[in-house]
Amino acid sequence: MKKICIDAGHGGYDPGAVGPNGLKEKDINLKVALLLDDILKKAGLDTILTRNGDLVTWSQKDDLWARANMANRTKADIFISIHCNSATNPTATGTETFCYQRVGASFDLSQAVQNSLVQTLGLPDRGVKTAAFYVLKATTMPAILVELAFINNPREESLLAGPGFQKTCAEAIARGIFRYYVMGEDEVLTKTNIVVNGNTIAGFIKDDLSYAPVRALAEALGYKVEWNANTKTVTIKGGK
Repeated sequence: MKKICIDAGHGGYDPGAVGPNGLKEKDINLKVALLLDDILKKAGLDTILTRNGDLVTWSQKDDLWARANMANRTKADIFISIHCNSATNPTATGTETFCYQRVGASFDLSQAVQNSLVQTLGLPDRGVKTAAFYVLKATTMPAILVELAFINNPREESLLAGPGFQKTCAEAIARGIFRYYVMGEDEVLTKTNIVVNGNTIAGFIKDDLSYAPVRALAEALGYKVEWNANTKTVTIKGGK
């Protein structure tokens, strides 16, 4: 089972950027992170949140180290850090995604998520960029940092404050992750919902076939699922 580390940037003593109407970046990052966590769990993925509330349990000087260390220590498969952008220019606009280098799995992941965000949010595409951010350098798995929109831009601050837009951001990031794992970054991802015994499972359509996570499907049918990391084997047992 893939394990995703979701990092809500800033928090606690660090509000991050603050919009012209007082919206705090740390609050938006957390809301989107929690929504993304829920989507991924429902899809049958394992998740780790660097924080699940405003409380930050580490000191300010250890902030970035603690986030990267959590991902490394728990052996996450990918690391996603969620942020809102800010600039001195109040008309700055758009979405961008950062990775450490323009090669390898991190770059592939950043392209998949950036493409999904741009297609879904409809904001200007600022592209995939590289940066030596600590959480991108110090993590041992594919790692990206997403800048959803500009919180200092009054229009985009208003968008970021809306629950509907926050949910759309989370869904777009999730689709980017699924595209990275399932579809390949250049393919168009078509979502579908598969309802099993009243449980809705997020799936995808490719070549007229529907796909959904094995664990989510099996558990919805009342089976138990076991994963053997050594043999890379999924075993489905029991049933109603």
